[in-house]
Amino acid sequence: MSHVSSELRRRVRLRARNLCEYCLTLMDFTGHEFTVDHIIPEAKGGASDFANLCFCCFWCNNFKQARTHARDPRTGRLVQLFNPRTDWWDDHFRWSPTFARVIGRTPVGRATVEALRLNRQSLVSARQIWVRHGLHPPELHTL
Repeated sequence: MSHVSSELRRRVRLRARNLCEYCLTLMDFTGHEFTVDHIIPEAKGGASDFANLCFCCFWCNNFKQARTHARDPRTGRLVQLFNPRTDWWDDHFRWSPTFARVIGRTPVGRATVEALRLNRQSLVSARQIWVRHGLHPPELHTL
């Protein structure tokens, strides 16, 4: 496993505006440091460079592991997971009317919601609190 320098981690974090690039949770709201994820895992030939890295909460990183594909729960087809470098979040996802849940718009979105558990109960509960206080959802037009 290659080393990701602290400067490269800083650049990845700044590009993501301190948000997990999968679930869009703001690191400052969690009390936890986020990690840098290899979108294409090193085990599958992914490089440790700026173009293949994303800022990621521990939970999304843990659920993603070394996967690049998952099954679309609607069709059962194997599809690529959401790639924050090549895909636009709002092309593949939308917020529920209460902004507490992520809804997959596409096979990629649906597979990613399931695989990374973007609607895990603890996160849905936290989003409900953030919404009540005007802290969620984040503005996406600048991502």
